Amino acid sequence: MKISEQEKARTRIRLLEAAVDVIVEKGYKSASMREIAQRANVGDATIYNYFPSKEKLLYGYCEEVQRRVRVALMDVENFHQFSIGEQLQQLVETELQTWLPAREFLQEVFELTFSSPVAAYEHLKEARKLNAEMVLDLLDAAMEVGEIPPQPYQDLLTRLLWDYQSAILAYWLKDDSEGFANTTRLVDQSMEIVAGVLQAGLVGKLLDLISFIFRTHVIGRLQPLGDLRGPLGRAKRHFMGDKDEPKRS
Repeated sequence: MKISEQEKARTRIRLLEAAVDVIVEKGYKSASMREIAQRANVGDATIYNYFPSKEKLLYGYCEEVQRRVRVALMDVENFHQFSIGEQLQQLVETELQTWLPAREFLQEVFELTFSSPVAAYEHLKEARKLNAEMVLDLLDAAMEVGEIPPQPYQDLLTRLLWDYQSAILAYWLKDDSEGFANTTRLVDQSMEIVAGVLQAGLVGKLLDLISFIFRTHVIGRLQPLGDLRGPLGRAKRHFMGDKDEPKRS
């Protein structure tokens, strides 16, 4: 019997949600693929058709969060009329709301990420891509209407905003204030800075300044070293050339 794409999608979600439950209960190291499959009412072997490893399950939920955030933002009434600062703040707040039921699971994600950062970077590639697509869409719309100037280095900008969101999540995990009031305050205050940077085009200006300094000062200071290497190189070739030439009187 052929399984429909919709059924596959539902099975994938069941496995991800079962992984959250089992990993929160037992911890990442103690949780087993078999137990997750049983919790999702999926065959022990079938789970590997969806997720070949426990790491893929863990980070697969991070991808799912990004998909849910996108759907939630599309459902926000008049979201397209928000300022770029308000839109990005809504994105961050929606990230927090989406992670809230799986907050302890997110702690496991951070712990594994810090213990194996190189592997985590690769496993988070799809989640970062989904997040970057949302951010780029917001930036492009803001640039089209002239709300913010053209933003060069957009790939770098999306990575910086991903790191910013990750820092907010890390802070939130340690926040024991009532209703996470400290996190709310941090998002409010920091987003004002983020919006100001975008509106002033400071990321591009800063990188242009760094490039200018490098080209005019660093490379300029390296030039004397090149001058020193030139005579040495010529002297070395001349010395080696003398080896086959007759001696001069």
